[in-house]
Amino acid sequence: MRELQHVLERACIVAERGRLRFDHLRDAPLLAPVAIAPQTENRILTVAELRDLEAQNIRAVLQHSDGKIYGDDGAAALLGMKPTTLVSRIKAIGVAFD
Repeated sequence: MRELQHVLERACIVAERGRLRFDHLRDAPLLAPVAIAPQTENRILTVAELRDLEAQNIRAVLQHSDGKIYGDDGAAALLGMKPTTLVSRIKAIGVAFD
């Protein structure tokens, strides 16, 4: 749901003369899915598990973007967030990227 919200927000930002455009989605690279252990539908994740999952996702996007955070092809754009927010999350979670 959050990703859809980001797509709509971006379309509003780049809209010209009130027309929403979604053509940027065709050029957006697709990320490989992060492997997640099979779970039952009603399984509730702990805070530690959520942080670990977020850290895995951030590592994956950093690897995909060759460590680039800023710019149209940077990790932040791929995640649909501001680069400064991504940098803060990287620091807060302690993600190390080689």
